Amino acid sequence: MCYDCDGQIQNISVTSEPPGVKVRSDTGVSITTPGSFDLIRNQDHSLVAEYPGCEPQQKELKHGLQGWFWGNILAGGIIGGIVDAASGSSDELQPKKVHFNFTSAGQAALNRQRSYLDSHPDIDEKVRFAILNELSRKGMTKEELIASLGKPDLIDQEKEYEVFIYNDRKPQRYYLKNEILEKVK
Repeated sequence: MCYDCDGQIQNISVTSEPPGVKVRSDTGVSITTPGSFDLIRNQDHSLVAEYPGCEPQQKELKHGLQGWFWGNILAGGIIGGIVDAASGSSDELQPKKVHFNFTSAGQAALNRQRSYLDSHPDIDEKVRFAILNELSRKGMTKEELIASLGKPDLIDQEKEYEVFIYNDRKPQRYYLKNEILEKVK
């Protein structure tokens, strides 16, 4: 029997620091890190991690169309695109990997994110999602990027761009123009 014949399921890798953290998904399934969840692509999900002596942490996963979907439609795959959209296989969950950090550095990052979001209650939902998942998003302000990723290891200048460099991230270079994130390398 084919478990995921039409691509409706996406495997989400889950890690933690320290390892051995219990994580529960909104589907009711639990794992111990490192591990993974098989989740339905065309709906949002939440994961909750619990570690003794620490406040539980929650991560949200959002679904949306994969980039290739519109390329397939433009290339003449309208019927295939309709089938993919109806089955949910055209969607993709973000982030693809989830990491929970219960170390002192992880707790500090969580406090930084929450503090920023509490002081900016009207922030765009997509930017809020990026900050809570330590992601970058084109159009973020300099303050939002720092709230998400922390202070950069180095700040450089390349032509008209202020470049934030993070040594422990992939990608590592974040290009801001007029204090707005324009590109990432």
